[in-house]
This record gives sequence, C-alpha cells and structure tokens, in this order.
Amino acid sequence: ARVVVTTGSSGGFILAFLSLFAPGDRVALANPGYPPYRHILSALGCEPVMLETGPETRWMPTEDQLRSCPELLDGLLLASPANPTGTMADAVRIGALAAACRARGAWLISDEIYHGLTYAMPASTALAAWDDAIVINSFSKYFSMTGWRIGWMVVPERLVRPIERLAQNLYISPPAPSQVAALGAFDSL
Repeated sequence: ARVVVTTGSSGGFILAFLSLFAPGDRVALANPGYPPYRHILSALGCEPVMLETGPETRWMPTEDQLRSCPELLDGLLLASPANPTGTMADAVRIGALAAACRARGAWLISDEIYHGLTYAMPASTALAAWDDAIVINSFSKYFSMTGWRIGWMVVPERLVRPIERLAQNLYISPPAPSQVAALGAFDSL
C-alpha cells in the first residue's frame, strides 16, 4: 500500500469512489451515517445501499448484513470511529467485514478520520485486516486542523497512479500553507 496526499477528506472520498466505481455500482454504508457519503455516491451515479444499524449491531454494519445482500455489492464504506454515532468496529469485526468484502469481490473503504480520538479502546485499522483496503484519513480531527483541507489515502499500489491522475486534474495539490501546517503537526506528537 502507498500513501496519496489529497485535498481534504471529502476529496479523498471523491478520488476513491471515482477510481473504484462506475455508474450503477452498489456501495453499502451504515445508516445512520455521515450524509455526504451517500450524496457523493449518488452524484457519481452509484447506488448507496443503506445497512440499517442500531444498538444491537453497535451502530456498525455486520458481516451477516453484507452476506445477506441479495444483489452484488461493489464496495463497503466503513467509518470507525463513526460519525455521527461515535462507535468503533473492533479488529474482529473489521476482519470479518474485510473477509466478506473479499468473498464478494467488493472493495473496503475505511474512513479513519477520527482515529486517535478514542477512549475505551484503541482504534483498529482496516489495513490490519486486508492489504487491499482503502483508508482515508485527515489532519482535520486528530491534529485539530479543521478547515485546512489536507488529508491522505492509503491505497494498493495499482491504484496510486490512477488516483494521482484524478487528483492532479481535480485538485492540483493541497494548499501550500496546509502542507506546512501538516508537517508542523507532527512536531506535537
């Protein structure tokens, strides 16, 4: 896997969705969930498949929900810790979801923007479960840089160049002050 720098977390989702999916593709996501996920997918001609969650599922999608989808899924978007519920998927659940995605030939996109803002347990990364997982992260939350519009993606090697091409044409580059601030954020670790 390699890292690609993007302009903001929304930019990361747009780049991931454009590089992975075609119009008509079906992408599962938790409901309730962050509304822009489904809006971006819909704007790109993809079909958001809402997986209903609640206290019984810890507000996270389950392996059984993925396996019981009657139609083909092209991807799953997992947010952990999730916005707006704040719940996290532990390593076991992430592993089960990654295995279900692999079995179905679906991509796993992991929103890990709230990683590091945890209390009860450490946040698990999808990359620990599957090298082909797409991870999207940002300086916004953990580094307290909301509004600076700089984030990154960890993607399999074969997606680096296609995503770079999209980024060069859609965003050119993150703003220079944001890049300097992001480097400075590492000084506080």
